[in-house]
Amino acid sequence: MKTLPPPGTFAEGQRYIYGLLASAAGMFCGAASGFMVALLMWGGWSVHEEHTIVTIFGWSLGGFIVAMIAVIVGLLAGGPVGRFRVSATRDGASVEADQ
Repeated sequence: MKTLPPPGTFAEGQRYIYGLLASAAGMFCGAASGFMVALLMWGGWSVHEEHTIVTIFGWSLGGFIVAMIAVIVGLLAGGPVGRFRVSATRDGASVEADQ
C-alpha cells in the first residue's frame, strides 16, 4: 500500500483532518452501537428488567445512529466539501458537492 503524499496547501491539510475526524466518528459510533447490542444480547438481564433495558438501549442506539449521521455530514459539509447543491428536474434528481 502506497503512503499518501503530504498535503501541499492548508486546504488539503484541512480536508485530511476532516476526513480523519469523519472516519473516527463513524467508527466510534459503530463500535458503541455494536457494544450496546452485544451487552443487550448477552447481558444476563432479569425478566423484570428486560422491557426497561430494551427501551433505554433502543433509544440510545437510535441516538448513536443520529449522532453518527449528524457528525459525519456536518464535518463533510462544513469542511472539505463546503457546499451541497440539490436539484430536481424532469430528467431526475441530482446532488452535487463543490469545494
